[in-house]
Amino acid sequence: MVYNLKDPTTPIVSGRLLAVLTNILERIGETTGLTTHLCNDADLFVLRNIEYEESPTTMPIWAPVPEMVLAAAADGKNVVSADEYLRRLQHEADQQVNSRASSSPTPNNCFRSCRDFYVSYKKNAGIDPIKVAEELIAFIKQADQTSPPLGAVWNWNEESIRKQANASAMRYREGAPLSILDGVPIIVKDEVDVEGYETGVGTTFINKGNPAKADAHLVALLRAKGAIIFGKSTMHEIGLGLTNFNPSTTTPRNPYQPNHSTGGSSGGSAAAVAAGLCPIAIGCDGGGSVRAPSAYCGIYGLKPTQGRVSSRGEYPLAPTVALSGPMCANMEDLAIVYAIMSGKDENDSNSLFQPLVALPAPISIKATSTGLLQGLRIGIYRQWFEDVTHPEIAQICYKMLDGLVKTHGAVLVDIEIPELHENAKAHNITIVTEMISKVWSNRRKLNYQTRLEVAMMGSLGAQDYFLAQQQRTRSIRFLETLFGHKATDKHHQSTYPCKGGVVDVIVTPTTGNLPPRINAGALSHGESNYLNSVKAMQYMMMCNFSGIPGITAVAGYTKEKYHHKINGDQYDTGFPVGIQFMGQWWDERRLIHIASVCESVLETRQKPKIWLGFDSE
Repeated sequence: MVYNLKDPTTPIVSGRLLAVLTNILERIGETTGLTTHLCNDADLFVLRNIEYEESPTTMPIWAPVPEMVLAAAADGKNVVSADEYLRRLQHEADQQVNSRASSSPTPNNCFRSCRDFYVSYKKNAGIDPIKVAEELIAFIKQADQTSPPLGAVWNWNEESIRKQANASAMRYREGAPLSILDGVPIIVKDEVDVEGYETGVGTTFINKGNPAKADAHLVALLRAKGAIIFGKSTMHEIGLGLTNFNPSTTTPRNPYQPNHSTGGSSGGSAAAVAAGLCPIAIGCDGGGSVRAPSAYCGIYGLKPTQGRVSSRGEYPLAPTVALSGPMCANMEDLAIVYAIMSGKDENDSNSLFQPLVALPAPISIKATSTGLLQGLRIGIYRQWFEDVTHPEIAQICYKMLDGLVKTHGAVLVDIEIPELHENAKAHNITIVTEMISKVWSNRRKLNYQTRLEVAMMGSLGAQDYFLAQQQRTRSIRFLETLFGHKATDKHHQSTYPCKGGVVDVIVTPTTGNLPPRINAGALSHGESNYLNSVKAMQYMMMCNFSGIPGITAVAGYTKEKYHHKINGDQYDTGFPVGIQFMGQWWDERRLIHIASVCESVLETRQKPKIWLGFDSE
């Protein structure tokens, strides 16, 4: 099997040159064949050379097989339902209230968790939701005064924050908090409806003057558990990019390296969590938009199985590949939010096929724990794994894997996955076509970076989208084979080879590059850097395209420090590096357990340069 993932050769353009090129493409790009030439350079016509026999798959909702439903059934010991998970966790926290034990559930963690807030509130230890709300308001204002400004929060409301905090404080005084999440601040990406806020999707014109009349389904679920939804986070314009460079609204800064990208398109959410404004944020992931910024900013992020979380109230930018997911400072919080926001929604037909939402039973995972992944088969395609722009990325991820194998009993299985290049291009075609269909009539209102992408992709046709959906069918069949499921299309069973043994999960670095530097031209006009996008997304797209879940955990930090001064302070923190695990459909439980073990293996957790939040106790 030949490894065929190829890097593009398209030029890097930013600033005024980007504006000039965009205007040229929009006016004469198609008539001169320039847009066709650029698409060809990006190899976006590669699917036209394939004779497909497969039927197209337009929505990758994978029907759970009977044995999976049985395997996911809660046994009470190792696997519990979402409700039981939350009940047990809150019971543990209640026991801490009456003890002298530290409220921090994870080692080496400089970030305050839901459990920290909950225990402090119940102990009445000089902190309550009202005080936290006032500190949060001060932090948000302070974030705008940093140099450079953090740029994580796009829209927020002091009155709403105080109202929610007062209600939460009253519940604690009455001894009746709604959950372990009660009084915890959460920010939501500007792609998801929050009552009273415009859902601008990173633009200045979508839903302008038309605030949402109701919360999205997932936001309503979080609010019902007492969460303080304090605002909307910045994002890459219409989600069409992995840098979060956005001249239309604002460009958020990476709290670890403020002159570098947060990743996107959920970059504001990642920056808010990494800087300590909140322990939890909601992002949306259509091509890595939860996982890439989580990795760049040194936090944890989950893209669930397609159909696991209701999309009702989420702006339908790319409905066949995108889904909302949690972005958190630690794994316990991620599990809490996943337990709350997942499950069937009778008003979203795509969510009705799923089996039971299950989680690993709450256990104390310590740095001294051993054997927690005994026999877990981790598939690794080494040539793909090592295809990174900086050698430390693979080295740091290999070190994490070494801990999972030697300390916890996991087994590495060498595999090969065919047609990575074709799958990547099919995903590109799918997500961009769906996005363009939502903004085509208003495309001239977008910033130059987005307009350039739209103009370039205008050369794609209906045949390209149809071929991409046929390639999606092949991608799903590859993964069925890899995860040990019988081919659903027996006639073509031999057509879908994946070399190596059957595996439980697939591992990769989360991104193939480190956070790119923010250039002045990118701030003023945006930046077109297709190579950077490809390297940031190369491990992302398989999850979105085939519908499987993926999670990113903090693997470590680069030894090579980035040195510069901000406000006279020398800054030499390394770049965070993420490690990604992809599982079979509906198996988020296993991914959450693996990432929790990774959290315990991590030797240290570095605090970022931009820190505005609540320290852990």
